[in-house]
Amino acid sequence: MHDRLLSMHLATGAKNDRQPPHRCFLLCLAAMLLPLPCAWRAASAEQPIHVAFQTDEVGKAPRGWVSRNKDPGKIYFVQEEGGKKYLHADARDASEPLGYQKPWPLGEYPILQWQWRAVLFPSNSDERKKSGSDSALAVYVVFGRWPFIKCLKYIWSDTLPVGASFASPFSSRTRLIVLESGRAATGTWVSERHDVLSDYRRFFDACETPTARGIAVLTDSDNTHSHAVGDYGEFETLPAAP
Repeated sequence: MHDRLLSMHLATGAKNDRQPPHRCFLLCLAAMLLPLPCAWRAASAEQPIHVAFQTDEVGKAPRGWVSRNKDPGKIYFVQEEGGKKYLHADARDASEPLGYQKPWPLGEYPILQWQWRAVLFPSNSDERKKSGSDSALAVYVVFGRWPFIKCLKYIWSDTLPVGASFASPFSSRTRLIVLESGRAATGTWVSERHDVLSDYRRFFDACETPTARGIAVLTDSDNTHSHAVGDYGEFETLPAAP
């Protein structure tokens, strides 16, 4: 799925089937993360995020996560292994983001940490190109309100080197950052810890301290018409180290 559609969906809650694919992707993301004013009032305290899956039912989509699909459990569902529950994603020629609606103040909690595990990479992927823009694992952080949505997209790429960063081929408002690369660690849980505020200021050449509107995950394979599988563990936002 394209990055601009994802952000739009998370911010507006509107359906827009007639929009071109690149625009509809951000609409998808925006509508998922900003569905209703009352939802944001309930979350207005802007507490840090701590998402685990231990209380979720195995075989079903996790509670508190939203999708434009009425049945996100076809791609995303909770699994358990050795007493640990996690979010499993299995996308066959498909692309469906899953979002978690919760704003948090980056000035107080700039660090986002999580665990993920690559299982199966999409064929012939290259996230710099529209035709190859699929990843086994991707984590979005979303900022702003429509139509001024911006996203950081952290990916585990099959082909691009660690440290590579570039604008999405579908939208200049989404910046991709390669955190892991290749298949050497396939099947192994890897922990990530990143300063989202520093990344936002660096990649968007900005000085402000925005409020993050939520996170989303995306395991997709629609552009390469292949198959991608990955797992996501616990997510948590933290204050900067003293």
